[in-house]
Amino acid sequence: MPAPEAAWLKAAHIAFLCVWCAGLVFLPGLFAGRARQPDQPTLMLLWRFTWVGYRVVLSPAAVLAIATGTGLIFAYQVFVPWLFLKLLVVGAMVALHMYYGLVLAELAEPEHCYPRWRSAALAVAANLLILGVLLLVLGKPEIGPDVFPDWLLQPGKGQELFQSSLESMRPI
Repeated sequence: MPAPEAAWLKAAHIAFLCVWCAGLVFLPGLFAGRARQPDQPTLMLLWRFTWVGYRVVLSPAAVLAIATGTGLIFAYQVFVPWLFLKLLVVGAMVALHMYYGLVLAELAEPEHCYPRWRSAALAVAANLLILGVLLLVLGKPEIGPDVFPDWLLQPGKGQELFQSSLESMRPI
């Protein structure tokens, strides 16, 4: 990929990543607003603000950050061991993002509260994951291939291990 397009792709990736990471850090603070039972109008406003932020801002930013990051991997043809670890951490960020969605669905019920300690734990987890990505991307540590299992280093080996057989796919 020519340099100008790659630069734009990298800038877009960083912008989407900033929005996504900010949301992962900020949302637990909004969850903490449900540690007690606020009055009904405040409760609805808080929940709506949180839900719209999650659905309209955070989720699209996450998808676009991952899409542009995937584009960067192929544009620069970076297939190195530290990248696989980074993708593992990004997968954990996606899992945390999905957990936020479950929390929001639970908090849609007016009688549900969310303990402050859980909000704090989510914020700490988000910060640790973001720090992990930053350390891997900026440090680019030298990691030998002996860290990964053999099946992970051989193209198509994972398919052999995890693909269902035709026999297991037939109807009962």
